Amino acid sequence: MRSIFYTIPLILLFFGPLANAQDELLTKEEAIDLVLENNLDIQVARNTKLIDENNANILNSGYLPSVTGNASGSIDKQNSEGVLGNGDVRTAEGAETRRYNAAVNVNYTLFDGLGRYYNYKSFQERSEQSELEVRQTIENTILQLFTVYYEAARLTENTANLERALEISKDRLKRAQYQFEFGQNTGLDVLNAEVDINTDSINLLNSRQELRNTMRDLNLILNRDLEDQFLADTTVTFIPSLEMEAMYDEAQLNNVRLQIVEKDLNMGLNDIRVAKSG
Repeated sequence: MRSIFYTIPLILLFFGPLANAQDELLTKEEAIDLVLENNLDIQVARNTKLIDENNANILNSGYLPSVTGNASGSIDKQNSEGVLGNGDVRTAEGAETRRYNAAVNVNYTLFDGLGRYYNYKSFQERSEQSELEVRQTIENTILQLFTVYYEAARLTENTANLERALEISKDRLKRAQYQFEFGQNTGLDVLNAEVDINTDSINLLNSRQELRNTMRDLNLILNRDLEDQFLADTTVTFIPSLEMEAMYDEAQLNNVRLQIVEKDLNMGLNDIRVAKSG
């Protein structure tokens, strides 16, 4: 009966650690640099900002005159006959007649009730709003980045703790086996040790899988190869406690969502003024 205690299903015997010693440490500063350079959402927002900056030019607001031009020409060939004064008849074959005309029109509105002025102001507001949207995209992306990054750091620490717990369970199993051989405990202690080592193995395997999935999510945010491996910096520095009143005041001044809504209100007012200018 004693032989059954030596056939132990160690699930993790064929699974090495997820992160190797040669894997590169991805610091938080490097992660920020990568996301600012490679993230597609940020690139799209920056391109939109360039378009709105170009549209905010005063020459796009109707201040230039409109110039139209048209030209036409015709060529007429025909045979004709004419009677001279002495009664002779003359025939002209293939007589060619050409006609040309051209015209240029210049129109300029001297005053339109300030409509183009408010259009120009709306374009400026939209340009400033697009700049705020770039900032909002960057802030949201960095928030998403650090949410995933710190999750990877947490899972890294959790995996290391489970690896140590598994080693402790293995040592406990060996001691239980020795004690059983020398009659110091019962077979139940050995079975309990086997259950613990299997539980720790399953927990470690699940933690490694979660860490691998989290690393893939982070690589997706950074626009890198999804299979790239890295080590997360598990150092966390806590800032001093913040005062709620100061946070509320700063939120009103610096919150990008509030500033974007303010630009929407200004553009709406300008649209009303443009409509009244008619």
